[in-house]
Amino acid sequence: MEKVLSTLQKFAETYPTGFTVSLTNLTLVKSGWVVAKKETQNCFGLQGLKKAYEVAIKTSKTLGGWQDGELFYWDCVMVFHDEQQSTQAGIENEQRAIYHLDTGRLKWL
Repeated sequence: MEKVLSTLQKFAETYPTGFTVSLTNLTLVKSGWVVAKKETQNCFGLQGLKKAYEVAIKTSKTLGGWQDGELFYWDCVMVFHDEQQSTQAGIENEQRAIYHLDTGRLKWL
């Protein structure tokens, strides 16, 4: 687990403005609508990474992160290719927005 967490921290250093990564093969996810799961809201720093990782490994196997000021946020995320389905998942997970990887569009809910 420590090796995976170290790799994820390297992603954070390389892509501070944000990234989504598949935990099954530790590659970037580059397409689809990203929806954060409610369970990992406000996860930041190393403890946040550990919590988001634990939730992701049990569920979607996908993790996202981005830096906001001094804090780096981590989320267990789900990726959908259908906007309507992702919008519904966002509402169900009490998210304020979802993100489209293909276009960089942030959709406010």
